Amino acid sequence: MNNMDEKLFQFYLELKSPEAGVWNTSPQCLHTEMKTRNYIRKSFEITEGMQVCNVGIGTGDWDDFLGYWIKDKGNLTSIEIDKEICEIFAYRQTREGHPNPSKVICKSIFDTDLPEGKFDIVTLIGSAIKEIGEFEKCLDACFSLLKKGGYLMFMAHQKYSPFEVIEEYIRNTDHLLEKQDVYDDFPEYPFYICKIKK
Repeated sequence: MNNMDEKLFQFYLELKSPEAGVWNTSPQCLHTEMKTRNYIRKSFEITEGMQVCNVGIGTGDWDDFLGYWIKDKGNLTSIEIDKEICEIFAYRQTREGHPNPSKVICKSIFDTDLPEGKFDIVTLIGSAIKEIGEFEKCLDACFSLLKKGGYLMFMAHQKYSPFEVIEEYIRNTDHLLEKQDVYDDFPEYPFYICKIKK
């Protein structure tokens, strides 16, 4: 087994480790994934040549889904600051034979040489904004990646990034909140998803 295969094997094991497995196999997690995937499917049209970007790879499940969702119509770029996450994700997609793998950019969202005005959709979901920090600066960076008329799909936990905070942010910009849904089926994990036009 080569070094990358060993790292990939450890990655698979960690997904079901006592620490991660409790959340990864929970109804709350499955509900969140299903609602988030369904939201993008129903709220956005796939167009020929579309460019999609996800900020924050994490386990890479969302990026995998996005690649399958846009199929052969467009391309996905994934931005992540953690070098090891980037390496494992790119290698895993290759080993698993993903038919529309992501182009991985290992940089901070605050890097000044990221492609500006390139993407039709940028997604920022889950704990990514909490982990990145600097709420407004992070959203500004995501919007700078978008083409004029492009969309940010933002999903966050109410507890860590209350909807009122993003409402306040939008009020101070020219961006337009087109759609917002709240999911509180599990009161201990209430979250919302919104579609914001640049």
